[in-house]
Amino acid sequence: MKNLFSFLFLLFLLSSCNKKENDDLLWERSFGKGEALSIKASADSGFAACGSVAGKPYFVRLAKDRTISIEIKSDAQGLFSSFWFDASGYINAGNSAGKMLVMRHSRSGDVLWEKTIDAGYRIDNTTIIYTGNGKLLAIGSASTDTTYNGTTGILFVTIDTTGQILSQKNVTDTRFVAAGPAVIDASGNIYLALTRKNTGSKTRAAVAKYNNQFAKLWETELYNNPSFGASGKNIIINQQGTLFVTGQTEVTSETGPVNNSFVTSLTGTGDVNWKKYLENANTGRDLLINDAGDVAMLNRNCCIIRYLNASDGADAGILRLLGQCNSKDTDVLGSSFKLSYDKNLLVAGSRGGNFFIALKASQTAI
Repeated sequence: MKNLFSFLFLLFLLSSCNKKENDDLLWERSFGKGEALSIKASADSGFAACGSVAGKPYFVRLAKDRTISIEIKSDAQGLFSSFWFDASGYINAGNSAGKMLVMRHSRSGDVLWEKTIDAGYRIDNTTIIYTGNGKLLAIGSASTDTTYNGTTGILFVTIDTTGQILSQKNVTDTRFVAAGPAVIDASGNIYLALTRKNTGSKTRAAVAKYNNQFAKLWETELYNNPSFGASGKNIIINQQGTLFVTGQTEVTSETGPVNNSFVTSLTGTGDVNWKKYLENANTGRDLLINDAGDVAMLNRNCCIIRYLNASDGADAGILRLLGQCNSKDTDVLGSSFKLSYDKNLLVAGSRGGNFFIALKASQTAI
């Protein structure tokens, strides 16, 4: 009996150690009911994130020791989906009551200016990108997580750091269209991962390139079997000009169609290099390039991270935010991830319905 007790106790210790190794985060914190939608490292070795809390736009910046440096809360209903900041202050972008929202705050959090732009259709998310010389590009559209009837579109706005709108173009469509976060190349060309839907059909994933005057140069469809839905969620570009797109597509199974996350590689002219299905019951939400040049993709459910060789899409490893997490039944949802300055992973999303950010050791080289 004593030997049996000793064996069971040892087994418990081993299982506890294994769970600790798999589940332990370096740090985590929640900030109220809502979701973190974007996260970035800051030059002081801290990090910042934005999203929504209690249905309102929210931004938080943390110092290197993970104490809060500043919190920004808007009184409007809506969210912040993207941000940019420098030594002088912060610019957050998102939506307020279905309109594009762009706000600038001082270093101390005071509102310097606020712009709401009515596109004539619903804006859910806005990407803000600093393009140099005091200018930023804001790109707004519906969310890729839903569809609307009637007119939709993509709103391009050039704005400077003083809040002056320099140019604006509204690309409308009677079909549903939504864009995920955008990227820009060295020539100012804009690349978007898109979700489209015709009346009576399933959603389709696509990639589009626009020039710096917001004229579309090409569009390439992805995973568009008419019997199965697909959605483009995010896009990045590497130093060689290769594009990588992630999102969600349906695939067949014994029980019927199921969701699968995917990553596709394309040339700068829209030709497909390779396509890879990755995680069952999941959606690809964000991408980054690691120091080795591999592609890392964040899955929505359970924040599972997959690594792929950039040249051919070959499997290069997997990292789980939490060791014990079931993608088919989870309240841990990832939206954004980036590298911290010490090469660990910053992850943003929601956990238990709360705005959630975490720091995870990079157990796979990244």
